[in-house]
Amino acid sequence: MKVEWGSLVWLDYDAFLDTGKQFDSSEVNGSLRVRVGEWQALPGLGEKLLGLQEGDERLIRLAPSEAFGEWDLEAVLTMRESRLAGEVPLEDGMLLQVETGTGLSAVCRVYRITEDRVALDFNHPLAGEPLTLFIRVRKVLPPSRSRLPAVH
Repeated sequence: MKVEWGSLVWLDYDAFLDTGKQFDSSEVNGSLRVRVGEWQALPGLGEKLLGLQEGDERLIRLAPSEAFGEWDLEAVLTMRESRLAGEVPLEDGMLLQVETGTGLSAVCRVYRITEDRVALDFNHPLAGEPLTLFIRVRKVLPPSRSRLPAVH
């Protein structure tokens, strides 16, 4: 069975940055289940799976726009450090979980600290990075038989 739009596909994968560093794999996190055309985590992946069959292996390159997006300066928020509650001193590069005024929780990275201000980066940690995936198609269900939600 070939992968088409709407297919539910199970993939084994190894994911690498341009530096050659492996940052994720199905060996560590289990197989990836993707509904082609609906899965948004890596929006460019689905199109590159079209036509593949169970047992196929491919090396797939995703540009930043096809992966976790371009790095966006609009996703960096600058605020007074005193507005961040907590006992832990802030350091450049550290990850924080913050609660917004509406009660939603978000993860960000401390981007820059000055004397009285801190810049928080809400971009995905891999935003702006091209990715290389080595994938193995384990299973394909056609659209009509696969109306389960796609999850990672």
